[in-house]
Amino acid sequence: MSDDFFGYGGAERREAPRTLLADLTGEEWEKFISFAARRSYPPGATVVETGSREAALVLIASGRLRVQAPDAAAATRAEGEMVGLLSFLDGAPSDITVSVAGPDAAELLLLTPDALQRLAAWKPRIAIALLRDLGANVAARLRRLQPGD
Repeated sequence: MSDDFFGYGGAERREAPRTLLADLTGEEWEKFISFAARRSYPPGATVVETGSREAALVLIASGRLRVQAPDAAAATRAEGEMVGLLSFLDGAPSDITVSVAGPDAAELLLLTPDALQRLAAWKPRIAIALLRDLGANVAARLRRLQPGD
């Protein structure tokens, strides 16, 4: 990982951000996981309910999630992807419902804002990597909505 906060690695980041925290070493990844809550959900279980105020970034360790937003087609997210980004960043109630899709359980890592503060105090390099990746993800979403800088 570059020590430069804005060292995203080139133009390819503009289209589709890499997997979250892809630059971490195995040891750093284990440290990150130690700050997140690990949860297992059975098939069909609701993970996030529309209107929920639990601001947690949800990273999919295994399994698949179905994400349903009002007035939009459902989307599926798989291992290595995340959900709950906007509520995590701004603390607003969730505008999506998330449930476990498919026949298998889902193993999820939930990172709360408080856990991020602890991570930043003890492992600032990992916290910076996470915030950089989250910023790149938000930027990619905005670019899809409004082309140009």
